[in-house]
Amino acid sequence: MPSTHQPRIFNTVNLTDFDTNGQTSTVGEPTVSNNGNQILATGNWYASRSLDGGQSWSHMSPFTLFPPVDGGFCCDQTTIYDPSRDLLIWLLQYIEQGGTNTLRVAVKQGRTLGNDTWNLWDFTPAGIDPTWSNEWFDYNHVSLSENYVYAGTNVFSAGSNLFARSVILRISLDELAAAAALSFDIFETEDNFSLRCVQGARNAMYFASHNTNSQIRIFRWPENSPDVDEFDIEITPWFAGNYSSQTTTGDWMSRTDPRITAGWLGRGVLGFMWTANRQANRPRPFIRTVRIDETTMSLIDEPDIWNNQIAFAYPSTAVNRFGDVGLSVFAGGGNLHPSHVVGSYDDIDQIWRLALARQGTDTPGLGKWGDYTNCAEVTDDGFTWLAAGYTLQGGNTQSDIEPTMTWFAQQRYDVPRRHPLVIV
Repeated sequence: MPSTHQPRIFNTVNLTDFDTNGQTSTVGEPTVSNNGNQILATGNWYASRSLDGGQSWSHMSPFTLFPPVDGGFCCDQTTIYDPSRDLLIWLLQYIEQGGTNTLRVAVKQGRTLGNDTWNLWDFTPAGIDPTWSNEWFDYNHVSLSENYVYAGTNVFSAGSNLFARSVILRISLDELAAAAALSFDIFETEDNFSLRCVQGARNAMYFASHNTNSQIRIFRWPENSPDVDEFDIEITPWFAGNYSSQTTTGDWMSRTDPRITAGWLGRGVLGFMWTANRQANRPRPFIRTVRIDETTMSLIDEPDIWNNQIAFAYPSTAVNRFGDVGLSVFAGGGNLHPSHVVGSYDDIDQIWRLALARQGTDTPGLGKWGDYTNCAEVTDDGFTWLAAGYTLQGGNTQSDIEPTMTWFAQQRYDVPRRHPLVIV
């Protein structure tokens, strides 16, 4: 990782078992969002809030905070903040029961995270489309455009657990703000697995999936249209297969897969990232990156993130007000146990600048890590990011997981003297 021009890390906060009620996992799936000094952090299977910019935290149980549904709260969660309507949005996934499950959208407006009053909307597969009976949702994420929130999820058959379709729900932000009955649009495909929406969209949402290991399909969904355009982009071939990255005590990448986990739109450039397996000139799993011109929908370049000794996995990106791209990712291999890394793309030198946010002390005994991390824009200033990650500290089991939130920016930026987030 580069030693000069690294991102400027202002603060890294580590959550304790008291903050998470010990409901952590080596498949941690952390996300974070903030509205001023109020921060919501989620993961498998916890949620925690701070009302003072990260100085102190209190546990929120996703199992009991909201009314029960299906077999109860399951696992996957995503949170995002919409500054245009001052909305904190929280997407939660519930356990499959009776051949179905629920995606719940919880929303609150203003700096009200200190109370437990949320507006709730529930979505089931058959409730969206009656022909989707005996199916269930899994692996969700959310993104924003100017007027909509987009919830992406995969759908599987309940009996066989085979992939059925990928779905994007488009929901009006105005209706969420009004706590009204929701109207929504649907895009679904049975041809492309695990669609990933970009962060930074405005009047059109872009999302993508692999066609093959040498081609990705990009979808464009204009805000003012029910129709979705498709573009197939040829890229340099890469490999998937069985991922592996050994540290001194074990392998942390046994469940890694090549789903696209990061997407962005900034300064007229679309970008997508995923974890690729090792190949002849890259001996460790690495981050495949493609950048595409939004106007011509043609490939610009492929600035991958790779290292001879260290593997990288599970990238997440966010775009700030100026179009800069922030990155959250895991790294590990050799003497480095799985660790949380932040970074940003240097448009001048056209490389990724990385910095170690929190170094792990151990590798999971069961070899399981993932399935995603998270990066979010701090809208209060428009140029910094919050990245959610986790590491093992002092042991190699689930109880040794320590979630982290890192506040950072590109090296050229200094944080204002007064800011809702805390520097310690």
